[in-house]
Amino acid sequence: MVVESTDDLGLALRAQREATGRSLRDVADVTKLGVRTLDALERNQVDRLPPGIFRRSVVRAYAKEIGLDPEATLLAFLERHPDNLPPPGRPTGPVADAPLRMTGSSDISPWLVVGLVVAVVVLLAVVVLQWSQRGVSAAPAGNQRRGALASGVAPDAARSR
Repeated sequence: MVVESTDDLGLALRAQREATGRSLRDVADVTKLGVRTLDALERNQVDRLPPGIFRRSVVRAYAKEIGLDPEATLLAFLERHPDNLPPPGRPTGPVADAPLRMTGSSDISPWLVVGLVVAVVVLLAVVVLQWSQRGVSAAPAGNQRRGALASGVAPDAARSR
């Protein structure tokens, strides 16, 4: 739905809200906007609205919540209360015209990533193998010592046998 052409946009917004049976508090709760802010919008008290892009957000959120087309309502609002921001719609300029690129993406080949993963896995396997072999070679010496202690012979005497 589009707001009707009228000189008093705030009055038209209020009439639309009341036609939907909604109180200002209901709309404020859903939009997370203050009752004073919405009241200022309905009274055309633009100086009491937040500045800049936030003002546009208030108009859009309010319009959407009461069943109006947010963009058409914003355009009607800006006709009556222009600001110094670029017109709504598709942004233009060097930043807006730059090609989109995923953040965090790079030119790394997927094969390089696979190669690095394989190298890390092989390295981990070698480390685990070395560690497990070191534990096996140390076990017999410990067993000899334990056997000598169990027999009541001193460890040095057990070695000399």
